[in-house]
Parts: sequence; C-alpha cells; structure tokens
Amino acid sequence: MKSFVKVFAIALLYSVSVKAQLNLPPASTDATFKQQIGFGEMEVKYSRPSARGRVIFGGLVPFGEMWRTGAHDATTIRFSEAVKLNGNDIPAGTYSFFTIPNQNEWTIVINKATEMHGSSDYTQDQDLVRFVAKPEKSARYYETFTIEVNDLSKEEAGLFLLWENTQLKLTIKMNVDEKVMAEINDRINVKKEDRASLFYQSSAYYFNNNKDLKQAYAWVQVANSKSQDAGYLQLKAKIEAAMDDYASALKTLEASTDLATTKKLDQVIAANEKLRAEWATKTGKK
Repeated sequence: MKSFVKVFAIALLYSVSVKAQLNLPPASTDATFKQQIGFGEMEVKYSRPSARGRVIFGGLVPFGEMWRTGAHDATTIRFSEAVKLNGNDIPAGTYSFFTIPNQNEWTIVINKATEMHGSSDYTQDQDLVRFVAKPEKSARYYETFTIEVNDLSKEEAGLFLLWENTQLKLTIKMNVDEKVMAEINDRINVKKEDRASLFYQSSAYYFNNNKDLKQAYAWVQVANSKSQDAGYLQLKAKIEAAMDDYASALKTLEASTDLATTKKLDQVIAANEKLRAEWATKTGKK
C-alpha cells in the first residue's frame, strides 16, 4: 500500500510539473520549400537557428567539423530528376546535406542516409559525393540561417547557404537540353507531326541555343509554308541575319512587318523596326 501511495505521489508530482511548464516556440524553427528548376523539382527540409549575438562560423559552428547545415535533424535535399551539383552527378532521390565549414573553403557532403538527428548517426561509407566550395561575404547580415534558390534560368539555379556575414553558392543544373532535343527528334523525325507551331518552336530552340542554323532555317521555312504568321517571318529574318544574309533578312522582315500591321501587332512592329535599323547598317541601307 505504501509503495502504491509513493508511486501515485510521484506520478502526480510529475503531472503537475509538466502542466507548470510554459508552452514556448522552438529556438530554431523548421522550414520546407520546393522549387521547380527546368523540368524537375527540388525540395529542402531544414531547421533555422538564429545568431542571437553569437559568432557563427568558427564559433557556434566550429571550423573543420561536420555540421548538420541547420539545427535539429539533419538537413535533407530531394531532387525529382538527376542533376549536377557544382558539376557532381546526383541521381534523383532524397539525401542528407552536411557541410564542413572552414574559413576559406567548405566541404559539401551529400549522404544517402536521411533519417538522422544531427550528425550522430553519420557514416562516411554512406556518402554519395563530397566536394569543396568557396564561401563569400554576403551582401547583408543574416540573423537567421537561410537556404534559398535564386539566379534561375531554364536549366540552372543557385542554391545559397546564408548566415551571419557568410554566403555559399552551389550551382544546380538540370539536363534540360538533352530532353528538349530528344522530344524534337521524336516528334519531327519519328512521329512525323506536321504542325506549323512545332516546326517554329523547334527552329526557335535551335536558334536561341546556338545550334545548327541550317536546320533551324529549314524548319522555320516549313513553318512559314504552313502558316502566315508575323512571328514566324520575324524568326526567319533573324536566322538569315545570323547567316550574314542581311539583304534577305531585311526583305523577310518587311514581310513580317506588313503582316503585323494588318493584324495590328504593335509589339512585333516595334521589334521589327529595331532589327531593321540594326541590319540596315550592315547593307548600307537606311
């Protein structure tokens, strides 16, 4: 009976103690974000500690030691498609994201184990890749540790780690060009699709990405034979100019402007006028 009373009293005391504790927000908040890059998507999950007057790198985060790249559980990064991270091949999947900061150089560690609290269960034999990157001074002070994606293009993005006065940028590259080229080949050469817009888009992709100009020209001619479009004619003129045939380019551009005037396409007309003024100097015409 005495044992029961003792156990009951301890349980009651614990219950009162728990209830007496204040419900406070965590010192480091959790964050998750997704970002589309090219045809793929990346997702980052991490916790965000704040400086609160402390020295961060070389202090709170010691130089030369493995860092979870955040707080609480190890930071994870997921790619829906294979990417190159600073030139390193990363297959589609989810990985833990560790760093080893130093004053002039950081080691980036992408590890295949994803269920870790901090780096307590980290083992190097699970590393997918390690590489080095150089930190820089950030443009402003970051009180709270931040991971963000910026500098986006059609197939690349910058992954930034930002805290205190330090930033580290990594480059993510998706394999967009190979996929677009494969689709063009499949739809034009294999499936034999016969739409003007497909030939125009394929021509524009070749032209805008410095590929085979002769092929781009052949496709834009097909597009123009199938549809009367001021934009199609404008692209044909641009390709002719790129092939140094400015006389033909000016003639094609005039046809594009005439059609755009009929259809009241003011933006096309304005763009054509800028091109005409530029190309006229190449032939001596004004």
